[in-house]
Amino acid sequence: MADLLDKAILIGMGLERKAREALEELEKSGKGSKDASGEAGLPPRETVENRVVDEGVRALKEFLSVVSSAKEKLGKEVASSSGKVFEKLNVATQEELEVVKEMARVAREKVDRLEKRVTELEARLEKNELREGL
Repeated sequence: MADLLDKAILIGMGLERKAREALEELEKSGKGSKDASGEAGLPPRETVENRVVDEGVRALKEFLSVVSSAKEKLGKEVASSSGKVFEKLNVATQEELEVVKEMARVAREKVDRLEKRVTELEARLEKNELREGL
């Protein structure tokens, strides 16, 4: 499932990049012909071509805005869905893991102190037994 979502996101990102490249190319070709001479002095064929380029640029800009909003929406949906899946699977959150790590650290410190104390008590007990045995 995650593989499929990754592929969908990558495809969307690739489409967006290609569309941006095409948009830049169309804008360059449209500006180049307009800059050479005003649109009023152009032959009808070039005027129509410029209008087609302008319409293409406008359509691509709309397409890019749709793709961008869809990408954001998809990202939010993936985050929401994955959160729900993790919740259903009872996967611990990062904060919960940090709490458990802290509890383990405290427990380890207590065990170390108790081991040290037991060692000291055993040593004292042996010392007392040796004294009593003499």
